[in-house]
Amino acid sequence: MRAARRAFITAVVASAAAAAYLSTPALLDQGERAALVVLIAAAGLWITEAVPLVATALLIPLLQSLLGVQSFGDSLRPFFDPVVMLLLGGFLLAAAVEKYDLDEYLASRVVSRAKADVRILLLVMMIATMSLSLWISNTAAAAIMMTLALKLVEGSEEKGDNFPKVLVLGIAYSATLGGVGTLVGTTTTAMAAGTLKRLAGVEITFLGWILYGLPVSLLMVLVCWALLLFLFPCGGGKPPTPELAMRPLNRRQRLTLAVFALSIILWLTERIHGLSSNVVAAVITMILFFSGLLDERDLSRVNWGILILIGGGLSLGEALEVSGLMNRIGEALLILTRGAGTILIVLLVSFFGIVITIVASNTASAAIFLPIAIGIASSTGISPTILAAIVGITTSLDFMLPVGTPPNAIAYSTGKVSLREMIKAGLILDIFGGLITSALAITIWPHIA
Repeated sequence: MRAARRAFITAVVASAAAAAYLSTPALLDQGERAALVVLIAAAGLWITEAVPLVATALLIPLLQSLLGVQSFGDSLRPFFDPVVMLLLGGFLLAAAVEKYDLDEYLASRVVSRAKADVRILLLVMMIATMSLSLWISNTAAAAIMMTLALKLVEGSEEKGDNFPKVLVLGIAYSATLGGVGTLVGTTTTAMAAGTLKRLAGVEITFLGWILYGLPVSLLMVLVCWALLLFLFPCGGGKPPTPELAMRPLNRRQRLTLAVFALSIILWLTERIHGLSSNVVAAVITMILFFSGLLDERDLSRVNWGILILIGGGLSLGEALEVSGLMNRIGEALLILTRGAGTILIVLLVSFFGIVITIVASNTASAAIFLPIAIGIASSTGISPTILAAIVGITTSLDFMLPVGTPPNAIAYSTGKVSLREMIKAGLILDIFGGLITSALAITIWPHIA
């Protein structure tokens, strides 16, 4: 972004924040007005990306301190929230898996067994991508599986053949869908858990989130598979069968696989051993370093910017809570939704989460909308866990544009799919995502919450 444009947008955001502060003395007290300035500044800069997202995240505690919302120390505390430790452990585990090519090995093992027809191969590839994305970043999962996909269609593409197209789209979309299935799959789910704990005092365990997110992932992958085959028919026929390298695992790969399996077991049995998911992440981190699987050079593999961004989002939510502004927002939304039933509110939250993530990054969208959704929950009597889970999931469901998510960009960069085709499939999938998430939130989730 050019310096002049950046300066103009920053000035507009600052003017909007100042106008909100000066026009609300009769409606809000001093602390609430100060928190409103922080909210408008953060939302405006995150949505426009006038400055890097990380810079806006660091601006949030600074503004809180300068405006008197919280002390600088208190506003920085969320940057090392337990959920940040959980994600750090997840990132380091993924770094070890990628460092020793274990991800490619596992993916190749799955693909080598899919020999029925192209439609079954597509489903197998999508499920494999989703499964990989549950534990490593969506981007890494998409990149690994896309490499295998391009090898599968290499030299087999004919004019009018839709298989390469549906394969790259299916992998991109499945990588995104897998991320919402666990707390370490994508940043928005971790933010939902962290914000819920800080603002509502409710803790979601690792297994608890799986009960919310994994059904969405599985149902959406099946819907996506059927939708892609409907929009871009492939017919039957045996899939291409290129040779995939299948070398035996070496000692370090076997050790990494053992640590990976141990982490999953510990995360899924939290209620048995009593260690919280973030403590498990810390234990796994220590094992990775003390075993020599990782060293200090591997710290560069961690996306530190995302961790700072999550800290900024949690700090923003805490500012709204301690100032009382979140309650005011909830009261205002209660008036706007007066007479609306639970079903309508759930649908509104679901689709607003999808819409906001079209114009802002997934993490920024979650940071902005999560405190508001929890405020709606406190004002309407709906479980805050349900609304937080909805936001954590729907702010990741961005399938329409190449710039929406890194997996989308990877799919588009292959040249196998046009922008028009991605928009057509992505728009329909966005709608299904909102409807399926809402349906589960209304029918199944109340029994879990």
